[in-house]
Amino acid sequence: GGDFRGLDLREIDADRIDFTDAYFRSADLRGVDFRTSQLEGASIAHAQISGAYFPPELSADEILMSVNFGTRLRYR
Repeated sequence: GGDFRGLDLREIDADRIDFTDAYFRSADLRGVDFRTSQLEGASIAHAQISGAYFPPELSADEILMSVNFGTRLRYR
């Protein structure tokens, strides 16, 4: 995992990047397409996620729990 706290990642090409256990606290992820990325164990606490796409294995509840409480993302 990487430390992406507070970074503006709106222009990132996240195609097939392994973000396992990454830390995105307060990062700007608006519009990022994570559909083919690996996000298992990542935390998106207080990140801006408007318009972002997430892998289908992640439920909306799982994403909201991570944004609101900083929990690590778990695939179903």
